[in-house]
Amino acid sequence: MTVIAVANQKGGCGKTTTAINLAACLGQKGQHVLLIDMDPQGHASLGLGMRCEDIPGLYEVFAGEATLDEVVLPEVVPGVDVVPATISLAAAEHLLEDSAQRERQLSRHLDPLRHRYHYMVIDCPPALGFLSVNALRAADQVLIPIEMSLFALDGIDRLCETVALLREKYQVDLPIRVVPTLVDNRTRLTRQFLRQIWERFADEVSPVMVHYTVRLKEAVVAGKPIISFDPSSPAATQYMRLADEVIDGLGERRRAVDAPGDPPPVSRPAGVFIDASFRPEAPAGTGPAGEDRRQRVILRLPGFAGQHVQVAGDFNDWIPDRGVETRVHDGMLEKILIVAPGLYQYRLVVDGKWIDDPVNPARIPNHVGGHNSLLRVHARREPATA
Repeated sequence: MTVIAVANQKGGCGKTTTAINLAACLGQKGQHVLLIDMDPQGHASLGLGMRCEDIPGLYEVFAGEATLDEVVLPEVVPGVDVVPATISLAAAEHLLEDSAQRERQLSRHLDPLRHRYHYMVIDCPPALGFLSVNALRAADQVLIPIEMSLFALDGIDRLCETVALLREKYQVDLPIRVVPTLVDNRTRLTRQFLRQIWERFADEVSPVMVHYTVRLKEAVVAGKPIISFDPSSPAATQYMRLADEVIDGLGERRRAVDAPGDPPPVSRPAGVFIDASFRPEAPAGTGPAGEDRRQRVILRLPGFAGQHVQVAGDFNDWIPDRGVETRVHDGMLEKILIVAPGLYQYRLVVDGKWIDDPVNPARIPNHVGGHNSLLRVHARREPATA
């Protein structure tokens, strides 16, 4: 059983939407999930069509007036039980402050139910008080939704500081996973924020991005997760892929724990190479941040003989072949990029038609219904993975 805390101290970043839809998608995949609403606003409950003002919830559990099992609402959506919250939960901060082992109260109440669930998903409040600390202490991992704004970046930094303090104080392994939300790839500002997120958090960024769509808001109004409201929408696909990543990622972590001497395999597309001998001409400290750490990446593209091929992506503001060198080496077309470390999306333009890179299996849905290929360039001189 695994506990996932969905947290970000900034509101409006898709935190509750992510908690609801991740839980629903895990349930859709045959997992038994407990969704715990720890936000006094009760939005996780409300987003699933429940108004819980007159029924006991998490406050009554912390106050000793009910057990957690007594307040669980069963099968609210397929595979998902819910622990509701109301505005009275705000008073639980004072209850927790005066209790013994105040940072472990939620864990204590969860223990009797752990055997019944594959996952527990906690929707944390948008503040770093005792409720959030209890959620983080109970968690096995932290999922951090982040919208494309400076305020969200500041909020995530403060949350990461809190997670680091908990790791150090309690000597626990508490990994984080950053999920970009409300993404609109059509704007340059969004692409700039994505690059900052990828450069700052590197391998902790999920390859799954949740794009902005009004269908998510419509699903909330209907009191349904997006997978039930509109299963064909891009958001439903993206949250299902996030559920896959949660399940697959935990499997990799378990295998790493079971066999600590065996490093996990590194997946690298056959057509992506790094020129280890490359040194940027610009001196350190000039140009954009990290420019002195740029690397030469070579995309080898077999099977395009006689066709006009261009590359466009985050690294050149989606302007085909801007800043890209083209050459033919050993009879194979190569595209050469000079980029800073980070995670990039890109597409090929073949005879005027936009396609994803057929050599690269790593890809992500885009806002026009197709897919973008993914390329990760590490900070050290090591193979880039996509």
